[in-house]
Amino acid sequence: MIQTTASPSDISETLLAQTGDALLSGAFETFAACFSLPYTVETVNGQNVIRSRDSLRTTFDAVHGHLMKQQVTMMARHCVSASFRSPDEVAATHETRLISRDILVQEPYPAFSLIKRQPDGSWKVHFTSYVIVDSTDLNNALQT
Repeated sequence: MIQTTASPSDISETLLAQTGDALLSGAFETFAACFSLPYTVETVNGQNVIRSRDSLRTTFDAVHGHLMKQQVTMMARHCVSASFRSPDEVAATHETRLISRDILVQEPYPAFSLIKRQPDGSWKVHFTSYVIVDSTDLNNALQT
């Protein structure tokens, strides 16, 4: 669990590492533990409100499948900016680079997330808006 005294950037970076590793390895349980439901995903295609664990699994499988099809070996993600909007909410922007054996397979793309502290003290992603302009397949996977 993320320390209660963690900085907004640390909270974001920890969740980015956990979700990125889980997506690449296919570890749905680890991934799911990082999100609160309902979870809203926004892309250039619109919004996808994920209300159930089964729906989260469907989206996870679609994104994991896309990454495997692209032979992604590393999701290089880093927090660009993060700040507390309240004691229990972090607004964070990050950038993702998808890499296959030292080759960038897609242009880097930004995302904005809202991360909320849960009643048990854990931090979970509540909303993410992705700006992916060069991958219809990844946008479609996020809308699954």
